[in-house]
Amino acid sequence: MLQKLGPEKNKGLPGCITGGSGFYLLLAGLLIFSIVLAACGSPGSTTSSGPVTLTFGWWSNTPTKDNAMRAWVASFERAHPDIKVNLELLPWADYWEKLRVTIGGGNAYDIIGLCSCNSASYLDDGALVDLTTLAGYQDATKNLVGQSLALNTWNDKVYGLPVGTSISLLGYSKKLLKAAGVPYPDPVTPLTFEQFKAMAKKLTSLDGPKAQYALNPSNILDFDTFVRMEGGHTYDNPINPHKITINTPEGVQGLSDYLSLFTEHIAPPYDELNSGQWSFDLDALQAGNVAFSRVGLWLFTDMQHETSDIGVTPLFTIKNRVVTGGANSLSIYRGSKHKEAAWEFLKWAVQTPAQIDFARFSDVPANKSAIAQMGSYIQPSQFVPTLQSAIPTFQPGVMTTKSQLSATLADILTDMVHGKLTPAQAAAQMEQQGNVILSQT
Repeated sequence: MLQKLGPEKNKGLPGCITGGSGFYLLLAGLLIFSIVLAACGSPGSTTSSGPVTLTFGWWSNTPTKDNAMRAWVASFERAHPDIKVNLELLPWADYWEKLRVTIGGGNAYDIIGLCSCNSASYLDDGALVDLTTLAGYQDATKNLVGQSLALNTWNDKVYGLPVGTSISLLGYSKKLLKAAGVPYPDPVTPLTFEQFKAMAKKLTSLDGPKAQYALNPSNILDFDTFVRMEGGHTYDNPINPHKITINTPEGVQGLSDYLSLFTEHIAPPYDELNSGQWSFDLDALQAGNVAFSRVGLWLFTDMQHETSDIGVTPLFTIKNRVVTGGANSLSIYRGSKHKEAAWEFLKWAVQTPAQIDFARFSDVPANKSAIAQMGSYIQPSQFVPTLQSAIPTFQPGVMTTKSQLSATLADILTDMVHGKLTPAQAAAQMEQQGNVILSQT
């Protein structure tokens, strides 16, 4: 374009330095040129303004995992030199408080990390971009696990892409099983609930100075999981439910199964589960007072040097094999000024290489190809067959904006465990009171 103002062009303009019509022709020509020049190099364009800088929020884990997260983001930046990502890692509670405040204030992160355990209100309130409206959506999601993607779908719109799925296994203390004369369970084929209960009788000991129980059910075995195992449904849909549907023979039996954990002393007393004295997950096994507790891929790096002490097996089964859980995902803030660049990050994050790298320090990948290759990169490798056995049994946990629902169901469950309600009465109350809550606008 600059060549058009060369000497020959200038010479050809009649009266270029005189007044009259020629002068106005010159002004018109210069005006046209300035418009074209501005269009070719506008301050808002990527080429002239330099790299785009995105903000990305996520919650902090251990120092090792935080450093791995930073390295993961850095690998995107190397592949996309025109996009810089400022990652902020905050403690769990601080992260969710900042997200609440900044979304309300209109200045949230460009890329928002979401856990399905806390994401329902954000999916519901219009603060996120519907990714189905973006170019390349079908291609980006074609290799993702449907159940994981479903945890980002709300009212038929998709507001996030899953980068990791929380799929739980039963970890067990080899020391406690050996001391009780209990053989190690199969790493791939699950026990039945009846087989597990028979084994639990040998693992629970209430005599002596230190009580020992077979199972800490926290985070892996709630009443809803038992209902699903029996073939029932607590909700018409676990994601944004509109009705409670637990008052069926299957639902009542699931509540009875859950109650048996406490009446048969398989698990610690119900009121003590959240007190901290029985710990959770890997800590519970390391404390040495429960034989089985939840573990998962996110703990495998911490378990690498403990394989001689800790084993893994799938969750036991009843009529159906079921493990419920959630997903960690990436969303784009609707108020972001860099949606296209943020979308590039999301698309990259769910591709096979990025999913493999993420799974090394976090959760089960949502990408099917990365799942198929887990045996080649996950350590300890002997735990991979158990994980692969559990993946097809995954079902989404409940997601709802009705915060009162979980409190109401928990109160009814507490009354049942304390003997104030039978499982049948509890199911009836859950359905009646739950549906009142869900019907409220």
